[in-house]
Amino acid sequence: MIRIEQLHKTYRAGQRDIIALRDINLDIAQGEVFGIIGRSGAGKSTLIRTLNVLERPDSGRVLIDGEDITGLGHEALLGLRQRVGMVFQHFNLLNAKTVAQNIDWPLKITGRYSREERAARVDELLQLVGLDAHRDQYPSQLSGGQKQRVGIARALANHPRLLLCDEATSALDPETTQSILRLLLEINRKLGLTIVLITHEMEVIRSICDRVAVLDGGAVAEQGRVVDIFLRPQHAVTRSLLTQSHAWDAGESLYQRRPDGKLVRLTYAGDIAAQPILSQLTAATSALATIVRGTVSRIKDTPYGQLLVEFSGDADALAQVLDRLQTSDIEHEVLA
Repeated sequence: MIRIEQLHKTYRAGQRDIIALRDINLDIAQGEVFGIIGRSGAGKSTLIRTLNVLERPDSGRVLIDGEDITGLGHEALLGLRQRVGMVFQHFNLLNAKTVAQNIDWPLKITGRYSREERAARVDELLQLVGLDAHRDQYPSQLSGGQKQRVGIARALANHPRLLLCDEATSALDPETTQSILRLLLEINRKLGLTIVLITHEMEVIRSICDRVAVLDGGAVAEQGRVVDIFLRPQHAVTRSLLTQSHAWDAGESLYQRRPDGKLVRLTYAGDIAAQPILSQLTAATSALATIVRGTVSRIKDTPYGQLLVEFSGDADALAQVLDRLQTSDIEHEVLA
């Protein structure tokens, strides 16, 4: 669906050159939800805006369905932007138009649809985003979540194959954020739509993304499946983002260890997350297992656990536990 090759972008600020993107290489598959995360200034917004050529790179290519879009002229760009929907952080609605009129606007300006076709499409989208009862209201009468639903419906108006979300939930409270993420996931699954979203929130990535790229200083620090990046982060910036979001245990806590104990980090995902792993590890031994810190949750559709556990007991009991870990599907690290 999307291939980004050796993308570079530099801005001029006074007498200085500021590198926004450095040699970005990414592949995004048709139908997946792909996340781009990083701190402020990492290059996220610049990168996503190259996908509809709101920003032109200095060098490199962006291919969508095999077509390099970076060199498109004005008319071709208009056609591209009708095939690529975009959802903005601050909604960007037309305040003088109703909900229905906001959704109708991108249909109207194409000149390709009759009044009846536009009305039918608006009705369909209002049902999809759950705003049929609000069709005649104006943006000033809506909550933040409702405004973003209008923005999503408007972005879908021209049947795009790609939906770009630029910090689409960062202006919303946590409960509303989750409702918007559920809507985006429903749209992805129902329409087979490819979604690329940028965010600074690991919780957003965890909730709906299949794969993620972590940006740092305009470059890709690491990329891969979300479950792998969350449970086995390789780069310091990824570990920092996870620690800040409380999604990853960075190390030992203030727990006072027993002199006969071993502090072990356990990481596991999939069906094993539903099993009584601590009971299985200590069964038929005198070892005790104390959970020091941990998380058992889901990364999109995948259940996972990450526990910091102290195993204590005599030397033989601890050796048996560690031997069982070696032959299990549980990734483990003995910390102390």
